[in-house]
Amino acid sequence: MMMKIFSRWLHKGKRQSQGSHEFYLIQDREQSPVAESFRALCAAIRDVEAQGSAQAVLFTNANAGPGGALVAVNAAALLAYAGNRVILVDCDLRTPVVHEFFKLKNIGLTNFVEDKVTQEEILQGSSIPNLKIVTSGPLPLEAVPVLSNSKVRTLLHYLRRQADYVFLTSSSLLIKSESIVSDACVLASKVDGVVLVLDSRCVKPQVAQKVVQLLQGAKANIIGTVLHDVVE
Repeated sequence: MMMKIFSRWLHKGKRQSQGSHEFYLIQDREQSPVAESFRALCAAIRDVEAQGSAQAVLFTNANAGPGGALVAVNAAALLAYAGNRVILVDCDLRTPVVHEFFKLKNIGLTNFVEDKVTQEEILQGSSIPNLKIVTSGPLPLEAVPVLSNSKVRTLLHYLRRQADYVFLTSSSLLIKSESIVSDACVLASKVDGVVLVLDSRCVKPQVAQKVVQLLQGAKANIIGTVLHDVVE
């Protein structure tokens, strides 16, 4: 499954500006090419879930940038608009943006792993009905030990019982062409499928191939690829 998001549509409709990041948020019943692209992505995820293998899905970027979070937020929103119970978990422990996007307190994943809050306490409501959020929490000195902690798997088991879909975001796999970040590979073994987001403006074929090999090495089930910021 391959989906394209055209860059010119990312600057129309309702936008959320938080810090240095600007996100496009699809509205309920919106009719636009980008909304239709996201509906196609959601339909593909539902088709995989119908086969019993895509309730928990990780969205990760090949290169540095917020593209993975943008795709995860909008896919989660569309499924929630359709009446599905969706939980979005920000597992990006390097440059998290989900709490900024929804204007939420950043008490979340790392607080739970450190036994400072319960799994019920980190579930926050959002401006979208049926969509709940788990933010990243304060950034740790090292991300991989936190994501490898057994409490993350415990949390995901709990969230699966609370929702129809659990979407996770993570740090990009490659900060630079040779700088590998293994966060997504750690999470890949804890979810049912992975959606890989590629930025059309900077990703090179050899980089995309390297990222796929990294995920395959982590035994990830890559269920789709999104080509982000496409220029018509």
